[in-house]
Amino acid sequence: MRALASVRRYTIGSFLTLFACGCVPTLSLSDFESVPLRKPLHRYAIAHRGSLHEGLPDNSLPALQQAISKGVRFLEVDVRQGADGELFLFHDGSLQESNYSSPKELLGKRVQELSTGDRGKVRLDPAGLIGIPTLKAALATLDTSERATLQIDMKGESDHLLDATVKILKQEGKLSRAVIQLKNPERIRRIRSQEPQLQILARVRDMEQLDQAVASRVAFVELERWITGEAVEKCHAANITVVLNVAAPRYDKKETWEFFRARGVDSIMTDHAVVAVQE
Repeated sequence: MRALASVRRYTIGSFLTLFACGCVPTLSLSDFESVPLRKPLHRYAIAHRGSLHEGLPDNSLPALQQAISKGVRFLEVDVRQGADGELFLFHDGSLQESNYSSPKELLGKRVQELSTGDRGKVRLDPAGLIGIPTLKAALATLDTSERATLQIDMKGESDHLLDATVKILKQEGKLSRAVIQLKNPERIRRIRSQEPQLQILARVRDMEQLDQAVASRVAFVELERWITGEAVEKCHAANITVVLNVAAPRYDKKETWEFFRARGVDSIMTDHAVVAVQE
């Protein structure tokens, strides 16, 4: 039985690895029917990169405003820190010509090494109207909703970035309006003891990390590229919301959402958050 469980877990992990990398998988959802059926505790959809992917650029203020106006509760954003200390929203590590409208001399440069002035020259849309937003500006968009929450993925996770993020959340009075994504168990324990009211999402890759997350009393767990019935059951027993990222074109659709929800996944991170919440 242990060998079979190991094989099943490896298969599911392989599936989600292919899925997360955007590769073409050779497996279908039917290969994972061995995960026991159970009802989710909650029912959420998270806007991947803060966007509904309806023409507005990822991690932009217009995308956040659109998602909030349509009732999306959780908006996942990517936060980086520049050399000047400013926190801003941006996913990629460098400026690429195919993605952004930027001065030629800035293309290829690491985005966190750009000055505030250089970042101000970068445009996220072909029309050149939408710039890189600061975290402070992104937090201000929450003022139009009583429920909307930023789920903050800290690119280049570090103690320094975590502390800077928590500091600005407190300065802006938004500590309760954010979820911090963290991978490092020790970092989770530290910030949990310092800021007990902070909502934490633990990104876990195996049962050992899941046990540590449960012991740290996190609010959310993202199963990174794997899922088992035991993991879902353990989270639900501790009233922890189970999150799965399905934001890849081949899998981000109703069939996949329904499949994983039927196996207890509470929150689907998707490029189609409004549709996913309604289905």
